[in-house]
Amino acid sequence: MSSCVACRAQQGTVVHIESRGVPHGSPGHQINYGWSSLTACPECGSGLLVRFDHDCFQQPWEEPWDMDWSWPVATEGIQRLTAAVARCPDPLQPSCGCPVHRSLRDSTEESLPRGVSVTVDLTEDGLPQVRSVGVR
Repeated sequence: MSSCVACRAQQGTVVHIESRGVPHGSPGHQINYGWSSLTACPECGSGLLVRFDHDCFQQPWEEPWDMDWSWPVATEGIQRLTAAVARCPDPLQPSCGCPVHRSLRDSTEESLPRGVSVTVDLTEDGLPQVRSVGVR
C-alpha cells in the first residue's frame, strides 16, 4: 500500500492491471520484471496509476535496476474505474483476461506523458480506459 498524494491516508489497490516476468531474486527471474496498478484513497477518493519496471541487464552502478512512475488520477476517474471494475471477476489478478483488464492494459501499453494527471474514461461498452487529462 502507498500513501495518498492528496491527503496522506493509506491507499488500496483497485485493480492490478498487468504483471510481466518474475520478481528479482525469485526462481525463474530472467532480467525483466514489471507491473502496473491503479490505487484509490478511501478517505478523499483520489487515486494513483503506478508503473514499476525492473531490468537487471546492466550493472547497478551503470543504470538503475528499478524504476517506477506514477500519475495522479482524479476522483471522477476513480469513480468510473470502480464502477467498471465491478464487472471483473478478479480485479487483483493481473493475468485476468476479462474485457476490463484487456481495456486497461491496452490503454496503458503506450508510455503516458510524465508530469501530467490521468483519468479513467469509459468506452461506449462501459470499459475503462486510461488517458492523459486534456489529451484525446
